[in-house]
Amino acid sequence: MNLPFFIARRYFRAKKTPLVSLIGRVAVLSIAVSTAAMVLILSVMNGMNRFVAERFWGVDPDLKIEAAHGKFFEDGGLLGRVKDVAGVQAFSAVIEDQALLAYGDQTAMVRLKGVDSAFTQVTDILAQVYSGRYDLGTAGEGALVLMGGGVYGQMEIPPANGQACRLCTVDADRLSGPFAMQQAVSSYAVYPSGLFSSIPEYDNQYLFCDLAFARRVFDAGCRLSAVEVKVAPGYRVEDVQERLRQEAGDAYTVKDRIEQQQAMFRSMKAEKLIVVAVFAFVMLIATFTMVANQMLLIYEKRHDISILSGMGMRTESLRLLFFVHGVMVSFWGTLAGVLSGSLLTFGQQHFEWVKLGGGSGNYITDAYPVSWQAGDVLVVLAIGLCIGMAASALPLRQVSSFASRIRRGE
Repeated sequence: MNLPFFIARRYFRAKKTPLVSLIGRVAVLSIAVSTAAMVLILSVMNGMNRFVAERFWGVDPDLKIEAAHGKFFEDGGLLGRVKDVAGVQAFSAVIEDQALLAYGDQTAMVRLKGVDSAFTQVTDILAQVYSGRYDLGTAGEGALVLMGGGVYGQMEIPPANGQACRLCTVDADRLSGPFAMQQAVSSYAVYPSGLFSSIPEYDNQYLFCDLAFARRVFDAGCRLSAVEVKVAPGYRVEDVQERLRQEAGDAYTVKDRIEQQQAMFRSMKAEKLIVVAVFAFVMLIATFTMVANQMLLIYEKRHDISILSGMGMRTESLRLLFFVHGVMVSFWGTLAGVLSGSLLTFGQQHFEWVKLGGGSGNYITDAYPVSWQAGDVLVVLAIGLCIGMAASALPLRQVSSFASRIRRGE
């Protein structure tokens, strides 16, 4: 076995003076605690991000086809081509745009999304309905809509009152003449058949209605704003996405779930990078204790350095000896932290120790969601070892100083 490695291992295991031994334990503990905290925080962020993404995916389809330019587009045989693509289980024609919702003195800008009968096969919207029912039919002279819980609360609609809300749109092409505003504004009666809840971005904006009613509201004729696609089991989303791009052509874009919410996922990634940078700095501070431990160990072993130098060991080998010892300290501290953080993460997953709101049941989920990812653990290990190696190299000048003095006979 290489002599510097052998001696470094003996120093790591051997008894030291009480002060050096205490600082060594503190060094390992500080590295372990900071590493465990980093694993835990990243797991919590993964869990929260996954939870939010799943709430989006209850309403978002696997794939969404939209016009590359403009808001609406003519079918032009697109639906037939989509139907023939291998891997497409179901698809839904959609038209979506902004409208003004009014009830009494309350008004709100909403997104009215008209969908056909296949929409429930493409998305998991039925699981998001928490009050009433999913019914996009008609009610007297008005239309039934599925309303976001946030919109319903904002409009202050009394439950089961049977009164219609008014849905208003403006046709910009008619904004001319003495009675332009009266001619340009169209109003339609709508009744909430049910309420859904996914995430605030949808709850506070969206109303779902029948496709034919939305086309009438927006005066869109037979045009669409999107075609939403459900990928069949056993097919890769990426493969079906590529086939749809080839069939649709350059006039359309085909987006997967991440691309549909690109801004949100970019912000999640940026937040995660910031957290990694902050905890890397915390780990760097934690290694200061390890630097102090290394310096005290070098001073304590100055007689060993004298003996080894006198026996002919080169300065580079002496430096390597203490460098390896420092790497061992950082490695075991990092490994202990990773294992502790991982065990705590798995414990939270299975036993739900930490509850939201004390487990009162008033939240969408009872416990903090966590998600352990091997990639995060590897990143933490790499950061811990790199910082540990850098910290181990700092006190090595002291070794060179001792060796030089010994050779000069001082």
